[in-house]
Order: sequence, then structure tokens, then C-alpha cells
Amino acid sequence: MTTGSRRYFLVERYVPAVDARSIAATIRQLAESPGAARHVGTLVIAGEETCLSVFEAADAPSVAAVNEAAGLQFDRIVEAEWIPGPPT
Repeated sequence: MTTGSRRYFLVERYVPAVDARSIAATIRQLAESPGAARHVGTLVIAGEETCLSVFEAADAPSVAAVNEAAGLQFDRIVEAEWIPGPPT
């Protein structure tokens, strides 16, 4: 699914005994990582041991490359539709 020329991808990670602070520190590296994918945001669901991140990119391999460069493992990457909230 696309919104104009933008494509969005959801990255799913299952992280046992998730520590939101350590995940947050690693996720911040994504903003500094060079690559063809832009990190939009991340949700950590500690009770479910789940971390979900949204990226804007041309394709899923670009998203995988940025995550691998940051040392982040992932379970799957799927294309998704991003519906932003109202501007703040």
C-alpha cells in the first residue's frame, strides 16, 4: 500500500525481557544511520515483549539494511499503510 510515492513498512521484533530504555537507545541510532530508509516511530509493548517500528522507504530490503546496520534484529518486515495524526 502506498500514500502517493511514499511506502511504509512495519518492522516487528519480539524481544524477551524487553527493557524500554535499552530499546529506545538503540532505536535512536536509526535516526543517525545512513541509508535509504527513514525511521518514522517505534512502539514498545513490554508486557507482550514486542517492539514495532515504522519506516518510510522504497522497499523492504532498504528497511532491513538500516536495521542490520544498527544491530537490530527483526522478525518480519511488512508493507503497511501509514495514516498520520493531526499536525501538532
